Amino acid sequence: MSSGLLVDAHDYYVAFYEAAQRARRSVLLLGWQFDSDVELVRGEDLPPGANGRDFRLLRTLDRLCRERPDLEVRILAWDHSVVFALEREILQKVVFDVVTCDRFHFKYDATVPSPGSHHQKVAIVDGRVAFTGSADLCQSRWDASTHLAHDPRRSARGELYAPYHEVQMLLPGAPAESLVELFVERWAHATGEALDAEALIDRRAGGLDPRHVPTTLRMPRTKVALSRTVPVGGGPEPSREIRDLYVSAIREAERLVYIETQYLTSAAVRDALVARLRDATRPALDVIIVLPRRPSSLKEELTIGPAQAEVIDALRAVAREAGQGLGVYNVAAAESSERSEADEDDVFVYIHSKLMIVDDRFFTVGSANLTNRSMTIDSEVNVSLFADDGDGEVRGAIERARKRLMSEHLGELVEQHLLGSPEGLVARIDRAIARGLVKFRHHGTTGEPPSALAKVVKELAGDYLDPEDASRRQVATIERRRSSADEPSSTS
Repeated sequence: MSSGLLVDAHDYYVAFYEAAQRARRSVLLLGWQFDSDVELVRGEDLPPGANGRDFRLLRTLDRLCRERPDLEVRILAWDHSVVFALEREILQKVVFDVVTCDRFHFKYDATVPSPGSHHQKVAIVDGRVAFTGSADLCQSRWDASTHLAHDPRRSARGELYAPYHEVQMLLPGAPAESLVELFVERWAHATGEALDAEALIDRRAGGLDPRHVPTTLRMPRTKVALSRTVPVGGGPEPSREIRDLYVSAIREAERLVYIETQYLTSAAVRDALVARLRDATRPALDVIIVLPRRPSSLKEELTIGPAQAEVIDALRAVAREAGQGLGVYNVAAAESSERSEADEDDVFVYIHSKLMIVDDRFFTVGSANLTNRSMTIDSEVNVSLFADDGDGEVRGAIERARKRLMSEHLGELVEQHLLGSPEGLVARIDRAIARGLVKFRHHGTTGEPPSALAKVVKELAGDYLDPEDASRRQVATIERRRSSADEPSSTS
């Protein structure tokens, strides 16, 4: 059975809802954040006369659990840092525990040492269909691919929010079963409860058919690879597979690297791109990076902003020196005025997707941002497709996926020849921007050295929250925990 691409949370939420309606044995969720009241179906997708409240996450899963005596629902959420307390649902565990049936289990995972987080985003239905990528099942993520500057459906608890871009992958069959095993491993590590993976998979006839789950773009039947970041203490064995995957794919790039990421601070990715851009023995390379216009909060502006600006400035300097094509872009929402550069009237799409396409032969998408922490101290999972030599079907599907994504960002009227050959793609896009024909805007950095305040914040916070190598720090944290646990408790 084939996998499928789900572009933006509108398509993902509908696909998850449709899959869950057919669940008979299990619904398993891993996530960085959940909200009980997020509406999975809204607007014109609602059945006639339906109330959106009936399509909220908790109400939907609780109803299914009560209706189907063999169904169990398990949610494992990161036990978030106090830094995110104001962004989380109040008394969330109480809400899930009090309202739901006795086969509905909500647990927090506090196993990853500070300052790391559990960032994997996985939903599995009956072990037959799994979803993984950038999207959380929470408020302020839903948007349609039109990304209108103003859309009344894009509302969280009565407050409108900016356009938001996500990418998720639907995985059937064996990859879905592998993600069940990941869930079971995470659940045991977090709660001490050993689950039987086989018991969570519905192998009975007439079960959920992945072909009946809607997708944005079907991908051909082919092997996929799952890669992880497992921080020290965040699982049985630490792993940096995702970092190695990105570095290897960039090293092998011939003509084109296309990236969408929420942040860009990874030293490993920076160094890999610099090395490839400087390699004069290889074909000319075009690199396209799509980012949010700015971080979503002040704390991110202070901790991520300076480090990201340094990476972008370094890449631009190397690309100019080597005569290579490098475009770092933001996406203006539909209805923003057409111009070559951004101004205060533009509304921007917040890029939350995490993906890379290389030469239309390699495609990876998942939860990992291109940050140091996603490569070392956060738990992450990515899924990748590879086109072998002569595998025109898979290569064609990856090319269609890239063009679908770029067409969404550039605008519906973009001429397809603009997206054709990888050679000179950045130059063609830059000319289209200059003529005001597309929604891309050049991402701005000052090019100036960071201020004294920025340097202090980076030293005090940035290097703690986004370290290049936190292994020693995490090991020390674990050892302190073990020492505390071994000490006899005092009584009064």
